[in-house]
Amino acid sequence: MADESGGSGGGPPMFPGEGGSQAPQSPPSGPPQFPTGLRPYPDAAPGGYPSPSYDAGGGVPYASWGIRVGGYLIDAVIFLVVVAILYIPFRHSHALQLHMMMNRKGTTRRSFSAAPFLISGILYIAYATVLCGGRRGQTVGMMAVGLRVVRDGTLDAVGYGRAFGRALLEQILRSLELVVIAGGIIWLLDMLFPLWDPKRQTLHDKAFGTVVLRVQHTG
Repeated sequence: MADESGGSGGGPPMFPGEGGSQAPQSPPSGPPQFPTGLRPYPDAAPGGYPSPSYDAGGGVPYASWGIRVGGYLIDAVIFLVVVAILYIPFRHSHALQLHMMMNRKGTTRRSFSAAPFLISGILYIAYATVLCGGRRGQTVGMMAVGLRVVRDGTLDAVGYGRAFGRALLEQILRSLELVVIAGGIIWLLDMLFPLWDPKRQTLHDKAFGTVVLRVQHTG
């Protein structure tokens, strides 16, 4: 006599969702989750802009002192060329003329125009403001070594106002080196500060709430 239960081995009938085979799960909705306290860059996806390269522990990839110096030296070489070009028309100019007295086997007086240095300093502030304050957050030197400056904490773009203040303070500290020895010590302290700071910040980073990160290009 045939088993009326509908199964060859007997037992209660099977209903959808029961037994060994499970119905396929739908993918979770919503944006992907990022490490606690971090946010993705708003411009990481479109246009091949650089995106953050988080370390294995999910921490913020603060740029090391050595890499920051590498990017700084590239920008410095660019502006040494600018100063050299500006020096040609101001070579015999009396604009912002400075006098130096040298005592080496007699007193020697030399004069030179500070105009090329002043103009190049203004150009550097504009250069750093436009490039660091824009979507990329990178000067040419920073692009070359894979760095990006962002706001501390939120990792948002710096913005032009904050980038201007940061570049201005950096230029003031650098210029003080040419005026007094104490100023040079302050500038040197600013440059060396990332060696012991937990977020690898310079003094001009701390003054305007910025950090510099290692990044990787998306395309």
